[in-house]
Order: sequence, then C-alpha cells, then structure tokens
Amino acid sequence: MKNVLRISALLTAALMVFIMIGCGGEEETTVVAPTLVSTSPAAGGEIAANGSITITFDKSMKSVTVNGTAATVSGKTAVWKSAAALTPGPVTLTIDGTSTDGGVLATATVALTAVVADTEAPDIVGDSCNPKNGAAGVDPATVSNIVIVFTEAMGSAKVASFEPTDAKVDSKLTDDKTLTISFLGGYKLGNEMEVKVTLSGSDKAGNALTTTAYSFATMKKEE
Repeated sequence: MKNVLRISALLTAALMVFIMIGCGGEEETTVVAPTLVSTSPAAGGEIAANGSITITFDKSMKSVTVNGTAATVSGKTAVWKSAAALTPGPVTLTIDGTSTDGGVLATATVALTAVVADTEAPDIVGDSCNPKNGAAGVDPATVSNIVIVFTEAMGSAKVASFEPTDAKVDSKLTDDKTLTISFLGGYKLGNEMEVKVTLSGSDKAGNALTTTAYSFATMKKEE
C-alpha cells in the first residue's frame, strides 16, 4: 500500500511539474500599434476641395477612417476622399484605423488648406519621360526601365496594356507625378522594337488622364 501511495505521489508531482512548465512556456503576444508614415498631400499642404488624401502606414491596415468616414484600404496605403466638397480654407483631417493584426492606430490629425476644386485633367509630359514619348532611334541598352511623368499629382496610374506582348512588366508610382515601369524576369529590349503602352489613371480629384498612349522605337541594328 505504501508503494502505491509513493508511486501516486510521484506521479502527481511529475504532473504538477509538467503543468507548470507548460504554463510557463506560454507567452502573451503584444500587438504593436500601427504608425502613420506619411500623407500626400503632407501636413501644411493644399488639398483641392474635391481632392483626396493618400495615407501610408508602417503595416497593413484592416480599416481606416478620416473624419469618421471610411477610406479605401490597400495593404499599407489608404485613400480618402470626402463625400462632399471641402470648404476652401483651413481643414483638419482626423485619422483613425486598425491594422490587420488588431493594432489600433493612435489618432492622428493632418492640417491642410482646402483650395478651389480641381477640374483640370492630368496629361503626360512627353519630353520629361524617359525615353521621351514618341522618341525614335532609342538605344535599347540604355533602357533599364521606363519613366512616365505626368503634369500633376496622380491618385492612381497603371499600365493597361504593354507591347511587346511577351514582355512582363511591373509598374508603380514612385512619386505622385511619376510612373516607373520595370521589366521582370531579366527581359531586355532589342533593336528595331516599337514599345507601346496604354495607361489608365486619374488625378487626386478623380479627373481621368487625357493622354493614355505612350510609345517609342528602338534603333536599327548596325550594319
């Protein structure tokens, strides 16, 4: 009987040690709150009465509100446009949000100046593009990527179609007025090629891009 009690006591003690070790191994996970990295326009800048603001965070967001109304969220970026035109003059935008991992943004405010509504459509600045829009005789060895410049800050801009069709490309706005197109998979342009790009996009007030066609031709082979 004594042996049974001794064995039972040992088993109980071992079980308690196991439970203590198991509990000690569990650590609470602390969710880090997201941080507002930047806004476009930046604090102190101007926003058209019918314009929008682009907000960038340091982590992916689940939801973002500005002055209590929802923004459109895509990863670490949110774009907000007021349902009604802003009144020209000083305006303060209050930003709240929650990250995809449950972190809560510390309420942030951005002070801007609302100006007259923007009704002018954006366009391509052909001579500022690289290569220039419509250029001929371009040395393909000098084209590692394509840079397209616009007349004003864009709310969105992307490639709708690209020729040569066998080229795989990626595009992104590297700043408000510049769309950079990069070649994927080591693709390189050759001689006697015509590059044709169809674009789509709009400025921060929602005005659609006027010119959507961009092109250039590479030089002939040396004989």
